[in-house]
Amino acid sequence: MARRPSTSASVRPPSVASSIRPSTSTGMRPSSSASSVRPATSASIRPSSRATTASGSSRLTRRPSSRQISRLTPLYQSLVSQVTGVTAEEDEEGFRSAVEYISKSLDQTVKPSGTSDLTNIDKHIRGLSQKARILSQDELAEALDSAYSRLKTCIQEQTSDLDAEIHTSRLSHHLQFLLALSRPPDFSTLAYAENYLELQRNPPKSDAGLTWKDILAEEPFEGQHWQGAYGLPPGSTVENWEDEESDSSLLSLSALDDLDDLDDEISSSEVEDRDVGTHERREEPQFKPSWDHLDIVEALQARQYWRPEWQLNVPTDRPFDFGDPSTLGPAFRRALSAQKDHVVGELAQEKYINDHDAMREILMGLQGRRNLMISWTSIGNEPFTFQPAKDAPRLLHLTSGSLDSLLASYAQTATTVEHLRKFVSAIFAKASKPESSNGETPSLSPFHRRSTRTLEALSESIDAQIRAFDTWCAAKEEAICRAQAGIGPPLVISMLALEVEIRDKFSSIFSVLVRILSQVVQRATRSQEPITEVWTLPDLPLRMSPSALTSLLLDSLLLAVQESSTMADDTTTQALLRIFCDSAEPIWTMVGRWLRDGMPVREVMGASEQYLQTVDEEFFIEDNELVLLDPDFWSDGFVLRNNGQEDNGRSMAVPLFLSHASDHILGAGKAIGLLRALGMSSVFEREGGERWLSKWPSFTSLLGGYNGLALDSQAAGTVKVHISTDDFSRLVYDELLVPCMRAKEMLTKILVEDCELWLHLTAMEDLYLMRRGDAMSNFVDILFARMDTSQPWNDFHFLNSAFRDVVEAGRTPWIDPSLVRFSHRGGRDKIISRTVRAIDGLSVEYAVPFPLTYMFGPRILQVYSSIFAFVLQIRRAQNALQRILLRNAVVNMAHVGSELKVFYAMRGKLSWFVNALLNFICTNVLHAQLLNFNADLKKANSLDEMIAVHDTHITKLEGRCLLQRNTSALHRAVISILDMCLHFSDCFVAFAGDTTHDISRQSLILMKRHRSRRLKRQRKDVIGFSQSIREVEENSDSDSDQEEFSIDGGGPEPSFSLAISTVSFAEESFDVRLEKMSSELDALVRFIRRGVESLAGGTGEAASAFGVFAFALEDWDR
Repeated sequence: MARRPSTSASVRPPSVASSIRPSTSTGMRPSSSASSVRPATSASIRPSSRATTASGSSRLTRRPSSRQISRLTPLYQSLVSQVTGVTAEEDEEGFRSAVEYISKSLDQTVKPSGTSDLTNIDKHIRGLSQKARILSQDELAEALDSAYSRLKTCIQEQTSDLDAEIHTSRLSHHLQFLLALSRPPDFSTLAYAENYLELQRNPPKSDAGLTWKDILAEEPFEGQHWQGAYGLPPGSTVENWEDEESDSSLLSLSALDDLDDLDDEISSSEVEDRDVGTHERREEPQFKPSWDHLDIVEALQARQYWRPEWQLNVPTDRPFDFGDPSTLGPAFRRALSAQKDHVVGELAQEKYINDHDAMREILMGLQGRRNLMISWTSIGNEPFTFQPAKDAPRLLHLTSGSLDSLLASYAQTATTVEHLRKFVSAIFAKASKPESSNGETPSLSPFHRRSTRTLEALSESIDAQIRAFDTWCAAKEEAICRAQAGIGPPLVISMLALEVEIRDKFSSIFSVLVRILSQVVQRATRSQEPITEVWTLPDLPLRMSPSALTSLLLDSLLLAVQESSTMADDTTTQALLRIFCDSAEPIWTMVGRWLRDGMPVREVMGASEQYLQTVDEEFFIEDNELVLLDPDFWSDGFVLRNNGQEDNGRSMAVPLFLSHASDHILGAGKAIGLLRALGMSSVFEREGGERWLSKWPSFTSLLGGYNGLALDSQAAGTVKVHISTDDFSRLVYDELLVPCMRAKEMLTKILVEDCELWLHLTAMEDLYLMRRGDAMSNFVDILFARMDTSQPWNDFHFLNSAFRDVVEAGRTPWIDPSLVRFSHRGGRDKIISRTVRAIDGLSVEYAVPFPLTYMFGPRILQVYSSIFAFVLQIRRAQNALQRILLRNAVVNMAHVGSELKVFYAMRGKLSWFVNALLNFICTNVLHAQLLNFNADLKKANSLDEMIAVHDTHITKLEGRCLLQRNTSALHRAVISILDMCLHFSDCFVAFAGDTTHDISRQSLILMKRHRSRRLKRQRKDVIGFSQSIREVEENSDSDSDQEEFSIDGGGPEPSFSLAISTVSFAEESFDVRLEKMSSELDALVRFIRRGVESLAGGTGEAASAFGVFAFALEDWDR
């Protein structure tokens, strides 16, 4: 209905003579005998002589024959008249030009290329065959080659079965003529070529016919076998042949003796029969042609309102009548013309059509087809829109303004639907194109310009809506046609009613979709101006990743659903909800495959190919391509794509309806993949051999029962829909929570039972936090004894062998020493006898089995080592103070009374602070935090929760041990006090000699032994020992050992913080030295107390623990 070819009747002026009647013989007779088409004489069909068939150099072929031109000219004129309809009487100049053009085109002397030899025919056939192969028409090409080869073979063998009228010398002309008449191959040509090749490959068996061998193979001649032969009548026999009468048309048996008479008789009989047949054919009745079908054609043409000469059978010059609405349009038009001084003739040229015809044209325009009422324009101020046609026919009962207003409304609807059609076609065309090969140059854009699965699903769902709209329009048009033909009930046609029906049936579905697509295209391309040509999205350079584009599409649709639900537009809400469900189906399928197969692990040998698929770039989970054994694989191997953060902190790559469940989806997929990598596939098998998550529901079925949603198109508009994005997200979260938690719990069970998590965790706590008191005390005593004797305590082999000996000497095995490795990475500039900072380089490593390495990574072990070193530093200072013996040390010295009291008081202050610090660290920090940590760890249901709980536990321990950056000033003050303890021990040795006491367990056996007199003299030889101390101090490199120390917050600068002062005891008295140490200790303790009180006044969990330490430090001033 969109394109109607004009008939011969439509181009003729309307008159009585213009009715379509077949021309009589007189009407077809030429005006003169010269122009008549006479039959060709024998001279005209006479075969050409050798001169005329010679090459082009012949004189006869170069000079045209005037007789031939005069004979062909009437034919040219008749051809022009019949094809173009132009005659010499109407347009003499145009008619002569057309005749000359035909003459030049068909004259072989002017255009000798019309005749061709077999060489050119070969080239032509090969060209057609090659063209067919390029167009993937291999059957046609093969058929052409086979047929032409067979023809050439027949020509060469001279056994051709060609027609007798086709000579070999004229074969090229016949082939040229056939090629000129040929049309491009269509479906029937390809089918015939395929059938031809099939017959060539499998030729049918030919009928051999009746042979003498078959005749002789029959039964022998018996009886009157010649009955009916030789023209004998049926039933004749040899015995009674003379008695039977023969027909006049048959031969008598007496003629058998004379063969010549027989031949003459047969010939005369054949002639007689031929004459009888000819007479009978001439007496056949002549049927006169009937012209009834022409009446039907005229009746159909009378209803073709799209023809220019068609006129409505209602007069338009009637005056306006209130009782006749059909007089409104013409009367109003005449009134306007009278005011504007229009010519009445121009008004008469306006075309009016019936209402039902105008309705059909509008329905066709809404379906995107050509029509008379609205037209598509690609240029002008408003390109790519439907506009009311300038020559649109009018309606009798509507004025021009009202009709234009209605057409503008319909044009806007048709424009919206057409934009969606073009968008769907563009997405489908992009999806159907093959992917670019590796040899092509990649795009300069950071993201590929391709259509995502979500975009294709959205296009398919929009296409379903458009097809439903087209079906509805076609049904309306069918109802109009049936009512017009008198089939079915009568129908009332109204332009306004049609607009209301469209609004009630489809509401604002298409306009909302166009608005969503326009916003998506603008954001995806980061354009400043809104883009109305939404179908250009596949060809525009995108500035957004596929995952972010998918999230943007789904979020826009979901927000549109919520907005229409708020406005109580149930029709639009139902349609948008169906489109959203269809668009979210690909990403929902990816979620199901991720939860079923888990993360792809490439390093596992023998893994199935279905578990090695890469993560789609449209999925909101990203693969960073880390190795499975990498300690950071679990935390950084697969993460949520970070394509920018929105205002609420949600990643732009995660759709809004999956925001609550995205972390669970990520963790469950990683858990399933890790279990498959560990070879624990048996945990996925259920009873009956059912596969894990084999029955993954579709997204549409998931949302079908939510709050009475009617996702079926038949139930659309019958249910009130009230939905919000939070409820939608919560619904999806509840659906995914059960399989995600089950997957995580399966991995947790494997870690606890098979990997012995609690066994290794307890061993690490006993080692790093020194909770194994007896064993760690023995190891520490061995270490301190090595330090006191100035032997290399940080040797790798010594540390590990000493620890192994201590563990093996214990009664119960509490740790595997082969999993522990001690090492020291500190420099030689720090001497353990002068500062406890030399212990900072001590590192303790514990080798946990895989996959517990994800929980106890290198950073976690480093924090454990720093806590171990800090506790070891405190115990080192405590050990240095406990080794000092004041009783009976220097009873024979004269100054023992006053100075000994000063040493005793200083030792008491240092011991009080060190014991208070060690008690706070071991009791209020380590022990209390371990109790809370173990309780929280037992509640963890996944590896992610275990890692999070353990990381929080380590962070709390590090902060409460003053090892974090915000407490670095307090940590330096504590280290200064611990160094002061070592310095005080050296001062006391310089003052009283070596009166230190070995308090280690190894010394309990040696205490009962007898002390030699030499040791007593060395203990009394104070002057000699102090001189040896001064020699060591003078020979040491004091510049490299001494460091400046400053406490943040304006604290004091102690001289005993990092190393022994370069001032010797001979230059400064012990009273002055001790007084300076006491003042610096008092300043450091007060500074630490102020810092701890500020931490205790905070709002964090550590406030209560630091409050206990601050309360203990309040006794310093008492």
